[in-house]
Order: sequence, then C-alpha cells, then structure tokens
Amino acid sequence: SHPGSSGTAPPHLPPAALIDARGSRLRRLRCSMAMKQRLPGLLLLGHLLPLPPLLSLAAEPASGRSELASLPRICDRGLNLPPTQGTTRDGAFFPGVYSYEYHPEQVARATAEAGFTALRLAVNLETAMNTDALLRHKAYLDAVGGRGVICMFDTSTASGTSWPRTGRTTGKLSEMTQAWRNIHKVFGSYGDSVMYELFNEPWGYKGDARSYVTDMQSIVSAADLPLNRCILAGLYGSADVQSVDRAGWEGYLAYHVYSFWLPEGQRTRQRFSERIQQDLANLSSRVFITEFGVGLDGVEADVDQDEFKQDMLRHTNRKTVTSDWMHEQRRGVDENFFCTQFPYNAWCKRRRLRTRSFTQEPNLGADVAAQVVTDQNTVASNRENETIAFLGGLRDALNTLKRQGHGVRGLYHWHGWHNGDTWDFWDAANARSSRMIQMIMADQGEKDAPADDDSDPFLSSDFIGDEQVVHMVKIHELGPKPTEACPAQCSAKYCQPGNPAEIGGKHLTGNFCAHTCSTPFSGMRYCGAGVSYQSPGAVDCSACANPAMCAGLPCWSDRPAKGNGAARAGNGSVAFSWKQPIQKHGGALRGLVG
Repeated sequence: SHPGSSGTAPPHLPPAALIDARGSRLRRLRCSMAMKQRLPGLLLLGHLLPLPPLLSLAAEPASGRSELASLPRICDRGLNLPPTQGTTRDGAFFPGVYSYEYHPEQVARATAEAGFTALRLAVNLETAMNTDALLRHKAYLDAVGGRGVICMFDTSTASGTSWPRTGRTTGKLSEMTQAWRNIHKVFGSYGDSVMYELFNEPWGYKGDARSYVTDMQSIVSAADLPLNRCILAGLYGSADVQSVDRAGWEGYLAYHVYSFWLPEGQRTRQRFSERIQQDLANLSSRVFITEFGVGLDGVEADVDQDEFKQDMLRHTNRKTVTSDWMHEQRRGVDENFFCTQFPYNAWCKRRRLRTRSFTQEPNLGADVAAQVVTDQNTVASNRENETIAFLGGLRDALNTLKRQGHGVRGLYHWHGWHNGDTWDFWDAANARSSRMIQMIMADQGEKDAPADDDSDPFLSSDFIGDEQVVHMVKIHELGPKPTEACPAQCSAKYCQPGNPAEIGGKHLTGNFCAHTCSTPFSGMRYCGAGVSYQSPGAVDCSACANPAMCAGLPCWSDRPAKGNGAARAGNGSVAFSWKQPIQKHGGALRGLVG
C-alpha cells in the first residue's frame, strides 16, 4: 500500500493472449474493484518494496475452491474510507486508535450520489480492541446497507510515525487473534455481507507464501472466524494471489493493482489489461480487488467516449442486442440511424430521455455525457495518458473476466477521503478520472441475460441505471460555494506540503493547500491539520478546497439524498443539511449544521 518515487518495475509481460475464452453470457450477478494516495513506484520511506515476479497461469482450481467461488454474490462496488489522519499513504500506519471524522449521514449521501454500494474500512490492533471505534465502523457500514470489508493494517513500532513496520504478523499472532475475535463479536451478525481481510499487503513475507498462509490459518482457527468470510491478501503489495492459492489457501483472495505495477514504457491500456488478467487467471471469481488506483488529476480528455464504444448496438436478424462487453462489434454501427428506424427500441428510448434532460439535471446519463467536454482538441499529457490507459485497461480486463463467467466479487477504489490529494475521488480536479471509475463500477453492477433467454430480446435489463448516480463532472456543484477567496498564502509559493511521516502533514491540491498553512518556518509555511499547524499566525486554507470539505467528505446542500442500500434501509429517504465547511481548531469540529 505504499507509493513513492519511481523504482524498479516487474518483468515485462509476454505478448501472447493470457486467458482462454470460455462461455459467452454470465448467468448470475458478479462484480469487481480498491486504498491509498500514490506516486509512481513503490517506496517505503526509502526502502523499495519488492514487486511480484511475473506469474505463470495456474491450473484449474480444485473442487473445494470451485465450490467457494461459485457462491453467488452481488458485486461490491466499493470505496475505501481511510482514517482521516496524516496522508492517505501513511495515515493508516500510525499506531494508536484511528481517527475517523466521517459522519454516517455524510457517508450515506456521498455513496448514494456516486453509486457506491460498499466500504472498505481499516483497523489496527488498537482500533480493533476499542469498542467505540468498532461501533463507529458499524455505523459507516450500516450507512451503505451493511456491506463491505474490514481490513487489518500493520502499524509502526515507533510512536508518532508511520515507520518502521514489519509487514508480517510474526510475534503478533496472539494479539491479531484477539483483535479479530473482537471484530467478529461486533460484525458476526452481518454474515458474508461484511468480509474480513485478515492482513493488508503482507510484504514482509516476501515470497514465503507457505509461512504466510500458515499464520493466517492459525488466526482463522484461533479466532473462530467463518472461512467463507475470510480474505487473504496476495503477497508483496497484495499483487501475487497465485502464490497464496498454490500454498493451499482455499478461501477468498484480495488483490491490489496500481499503475506502477508496470514499468514506464509499458503502461498502455492493452498491457494493463493483460497484466490484470494474468494476475487473476483462474482465480478471479474468488477475488476481491480491495485496492486499485492511479493519480486522477490532469485528465482533460472526453472520457465518456469510452462509454459510447461499450453501449453501441448490433443489428442482427431484425433483433437488437447491446454489446456492452466489447469486441462483439466495435465498428460500423450508426446508433442515430438505427434509432431513427426503430424509435421504440428500449435502448433508443432511454437514449432520447437522457439527451433531453442532459442540460437540466446534474445526474447525467453516461451515454450522452460526452457533451460535458467543451474542448475536444486537448492534447493529453503523459500523466493523462497513463491514467486513461490504466483505468481503461482495468475496465477491459474486468469486462473480459465477467464475460467469461469469472467476474471478480468486489471492487474497491482507493480512496474516498476528500483530502484534496491526486487520489481523492471527490476533488473537482480529478472529476474526469473519477467518472471513469463510475463507469467501471457501473459495468460490474450490470447483469447479463442468459444466452438462451429470449424473454427480453432488447436486453433492456442489461443497462445499469446511469441516471441513479450523479456524474462526477457535476458533483462538486452540489455543495455550497465558498464565501471567501482562497488566500494567496495558501499557494505553493508560500506553503509547501507538510511532513507525511507526521500524523498532521498534508499534501497540496494542485499548487494550493486546502487545509491549514502553518506559521512560517525560515520563511516558508507548511500544509497540514491539527495542533502542530494551528499556532497563532497560521492561515486557514479551507476556501481553496473544491468541493468544500466537511469532516472528510464533500459538503452538501439541502437537496435530499438519492439513497442507496443504506438510505433505503429505513423509511426510504434521508435528508441531510451540510451547509458550511467543517474547520478543525484544537481538535474540535465547528460549522456542522444538521
């Protein structure tokens, strides 16, 4: 889970096809997806984290594994909510009970607006043994309908810093066992709606899968955890799930994937797709992708064009079917011509409705959202190309696996803390990339009709309801407008990023701090939060955030929440009133209304 500066990359992939095509239509609901602020490479405070070797295709899973993989599950469309302390790269690695500022009502509103159905929440040993902290996590999960993953993180052996760490459970098995026993007391009643990821990114085991699996099995047994709720992360940075399977683990697996999994020069859409398919070969139906990510800023391209390609129509023998799964027919289809001839086709009716309402509502349908882009001639930067290639390759890989009947069981984006970094799903500067993530999640929420079922000849049920979520290009408009200008002292000229190894240090958003700029030290201020950054003479930079920040998530207007599984769990609607940004002074929260 540690990004850093660029480092050595894993070996090159072979150009050959990686997955045998099997089957045509998925016969049940399945899904796919990710946690942390990233930079190219994988660096642990100067220590390069080893990436896994190129994985060979594994044999077909044994019967026991196949039975577990065949258990039905609606795909988790998930979001990581990290602790609201430090940075998203280091915050979860500080010892002590985690700080979580999110409010359950905010969580329900934000996930409903953006289309997420599940959360991944972090614990460490101290947090797992704190009843109040676990009940807080319970409230967050209830806010999304009681669905998600709880993951145990390794923490530093030194107080007040995120390093050093061991990346393994050796010497801590008894404490880990008691921690998971305590977690299960609180979440046992949720069944497999809430899964247990036993240990995040076990990089300290290196390639010793057998010792790792033995340690995890001892925790499962001693804590009396249900096997069908336990997830083992892949080795290294959770990238090598094949070795964990070969070492004898028959349960579910957690896979992480980031843009720096491939070396520079190979980061194309095709190579990302190939790498992901290879990593998950013959295991994908047992896999939760509990973290995926790439820097989201800087994308100016028309990302919704990708949706047009996937929602094209194919006209065959006077019947029309959607070709969402790509490669069925990618050229030669004029949907305007077709819809003129067949105006009552279900797809065409939805398309007309979306086109009419496009300029009136913020929840834009994906099939017409390309109109959001005003500059079609933008020249993409290398960073933009990498972001689009990674997210596009991930989408292709997941759709290929799903089309073959081996879709992943959950997909969790890293991350959902609105802190203004380049991995922040909510920040306005990241909106186009976040839109791509919305589309990936929507793919995994769709269901396929059986190939031999002609009851729905137009496959109208094959569409996720894009109108059920707010388009990310517009979502920042739902909150209040800042009443003050962003102070000049918050710019990079006067204020630099805070120390990420300290719990209050913060990154800049573009060239501005969106938190607090400290009293000057040798003529320079530093961006952060908490007592260390709020001495007399510090500058409040909250007006620089877009959208405004309220307790770790965007501020919202009085418009009622749309409601997902969480909001519907009660009387069907929840009204929230988040009118002013929350500002932290001496650890207290002020400005919260509602």
